Amino acid sequence: MRKRNFINCFFYYFAIITLPLLMVFLFFLFFVIQEKKQEIQSNAKRSAQAAKDNYSLVMDTAATQYDILARNPRLSISLRNFLSHEKANYLDVVLTNSILSNFTSLTNNAPYIASVYYYLDDYDSILTSDTGGIVKLSRFSDLSWKDSYDSSDKDQWLERRQMHQYSYAEPIPVLTYFKKLNMFRGVVMVNIYEEQLKQLITTSSQLDSFFILDQNGNFLLEAGKTKQFTHEDRGLLANKLSSVSLSPFEGWFPFSNGSCYTRMIPADCDTYIAACISYSNYYRDFYPLLLQLLMVLAAMVFVSLWIAFTITRKNFQQIDYFVNLFSDAERGVFRQEKPDFLRDEYDLVLNNIVQLFLNQTFLRNQLALKDQKQKLAEMKALQLQINPHFLYNTLDMISWMGYGASNEDICKVVASLSDFFRLSLNKGEDSFTLADELNHVKSYITIQEYRMRHIQFRLEAPRELLNLRVPKLMVQPLVENAILHGLRPRNHRGHITISCALEQAYLVIRV
Repeated sequence: MRKRNFINCFFYYFAIITLPLLMVFLFFLFFVIQEKKQEIQSNAKRSAQAAKDNYSLVMDTAATQYDILARNPRLSISLRNFLSHEKANYLDVVLTNSILSNFTSLTNNAPYIASVYYYLDDYDSILTSDTGGIVKLSRFSDLSWKDSYDSSDKDQWLERRQMHQYSYAEPIPVLTYFKKLNMFRGVVMVNIYEEQLKQLITTSSQLDSFFILDQNGNFLLEAGKTKQFTHEDRGLLANKLSSVSLSPFEGWFPFSNGSCYTRMIPADCDTYIAACISYSNYYRDFYPLLLQLLMVLAAMVFVSLWIAFTITRKNFQQIDYFVNLFSDAERGVFRQEKPDFLRDEYDLVLNNIVQLFLNQTFLRNQLALKDQKQKLAEMKALQLQINPHFLYNTLDMISWMGYGASNEDICKVVASLSDFFRLSLNKGEDSFTLADELNHVKSYITIQEYRMRHIQFRLEAPRELLNLRVPKLMVQPLVENAILHGLRPRNHRGHITISCALEQAYLVIRV
């Protein structure tokens, strides 16, 4: 019982303390989620624009090499003469060297630029910043761009490829910017390191994944957690390009590994930028909140346990005190001292109510005991009155019997009188068995039959009732009253019947 009460108290107070806290937390969590949604959308817009700006900076740097040649026709002519190996003069050499110096300065100041190529159709040489001069195509290690250039009908485009910078080295992943010349049939190519471009674009960005796609849906650059995206996920992004051509597109994409908020915007060179922020960003901010909630819940559990333990101990301390108090009261011991658990007005009121109840019970018991003693005293006084009166009358009868009765009758009366007083005294006991009580009545009837010859006596008592305890001298006064007030005034034969029976767990004696 104590354990069950402790558990009930714990859950009761834990619910009272915890439910408001959980309601406040859920209410706060709702607003945090809404704010986080807006923050993710804002971060996606800001990060996508920042990535576009950095990407545009790289593309502008690459396009500058074309502008240098396009705005100065003399440079273009000098480069053509220099590549032909026949018509170049001193001025062509000087101008070509200035262009090579510009290439070198570009690659040194922009670490994401791998190299710059200048190629004219129908010539077997190429001007490159890697060698700082002209190289025969037959000796040039990086020719993977040639097929793309020959088959493309675009004026400018961006292509992802592997650059073989040196024949003895491993290929390097690059993005190559192609820009065809207007004055001559040829192209300016700027090779951009893929890894450096990723770092530049995603610097100070909160994006989880970042993609650059061309207008055909080919992925030119991937940065961040791109391995989480399956082929179907990439196809889903590529299918949205048609809606991005006029205005940016943004929304939640149901990718295979979870939803991402994605913003797609058009960029330079007929490319598109896709910036993705994963839905898991919600949980990053929720972890501290959940940890704090768990800590608060642990504190609430401890507080609830302490409250339940304190209240249970106090309740059962009161119960034990009152149980002992009532037990003592049953034994007639009434304690008046105040218990130790009286700490507030409620305990004091409860203790006073119990003490008042016990005092009233004690007084009622005292009055009932006093009344019982008074009745017992009256009964004993009645017995004391009956016995001498009956004794005098019986002795007087025996005295008269000495003149005419036989010795046998006198002995029978004396024996009945002896039995009568022996049972009346009975060592001071207050109760008889029913058999003793009826024998006492029989002795009395025997004596009365000699005094009054017209009495007939009949006893109806089942054997199984004879061992029941009854109050002493309970039946004899009734029989005596029946004789004195019922038979003697009539002065003729009468009948006295005593019947004993059990009725609803009560012993009923009728005279």
